[in-house]
Amino acid sequence: MTVSAQRLALSMAGVLRRAWDPDGAAPVIPSRAELERWVQRLVDGGVGGLAWWRLRETELAPTPELAPLRSAFQHHALTSARQARDLPHLLAHFNAEGIEPILFKGWSLARLYPHRALRPFGDFDLLVRREEAERARTALRSLGPDLQSRADVDTATTLGRYLPDRTEAELFGRARAESLEGARFRTLAPEDHLRLVTLHQLHHGAWRPLWLVDVCILVESLPADFSWSLCLAGDAHLSEGVLVCIALAQELLGARAAAGAPAVTVPGWLRRAVFNGWINGYESMPPSLYEIRKMGWSGALKALSARWPDPVSATVHLRAPFRSVPRSAVQVAECVRRAADFVRRDLRWRVGLDAQVANVGKGVVP
Repeated sequence: MTVSAQRLALSMAGVLRRAWDPDGAAPVIPSRAELERWVQRLVDGGVGGLAWWRLRETELAPTPELAPLRSAFQHHALTSARQARDLPHLLAHFNAEGIEPILFKGWSLARLYPHRALRPFGDFDLLVRREEAERARTALRSLGPDLQSRADVDTATTLGRYLPDRTEAELFGRARAESLEGARFRTLAPEDHLRLVTLHQLHHGAWRPLWLVDVCILVESLPADFSWSLCLAGDAHLSEGVLVCIALAQELLGARAAAGAPAVTVPGWLRRAVFNGWINGYESMPPSLYEIRKMGWSGALKALSARWPDPVSATVHLRAPFRSVPRSAVQVAECVRRAADFVRRDLRWRVGLDAQVANVGKGVVP
């Protein structure tokens, strides 16, 4: 990472540091020359509205360069009002099918912020029991296409990408019952939700600063009876990821220390990787490996290079330790795992053993 990129990432952290707290320290602002790029990276990272909330009463607020931040806040406010209107309607349809879904991430996090416009989310994340999945799809089909597109239904199986060491019985057994305008739903236990929110962002390379703010908000909202032994139960290396993610939120964004949490230090490689994600954003999916033969040598090399895994997601996917192992070795191992998985799925498709991956040869990137 270049010096200018690191400086830009630090200034992003500077304006977000305790931005949700009215008593937070004065924000760090980059030079005028970097202001436009800084604003764009904040908007792309989902924290444009939060940055505007922090800067709205400063002397910088009227400057034209900050207009995208103000626009982001206004857009998030309108979206939040629409989501608040539609959620009881959505839940009522699920209740009519005998389902009380678990709401997690987006909406559950947004209500913890001082203003709903500070935490944008595109869809409602809903968890249902495996035997309820078909009824959940029936409930969604009874809604209009717009609301259908804003509801994402998971089961414990699909959520296993982020919580491989939690069973359906555990998640539902610990969930808290709530209601909204007469509609019934549940929320994850704080221990499970914090583990999910931290591991979700590591799974995706931690490229959105919004996700790290979520960790700050969650940690500062933990109830007095929060159980760290329950939160950290399961795979030891994934639990290490939970702790280093919390430590990073404390270091970069000023989250208050969580009572009873084991103290850990942030590995230098993780800090660099997160900054790199903040500056470069999400990298779109490269062309399918099936298209490589049509690209020529130069195009093929670029396609293969684009598949080099980032160190954060590689560590979590392999459940590797966050220390003691060079990240380059973890990334190579992740490449081998992906290649083996591609070959396995391709062979299953070619011999007709797995109809679910029948599209693997039709331009869908494995």
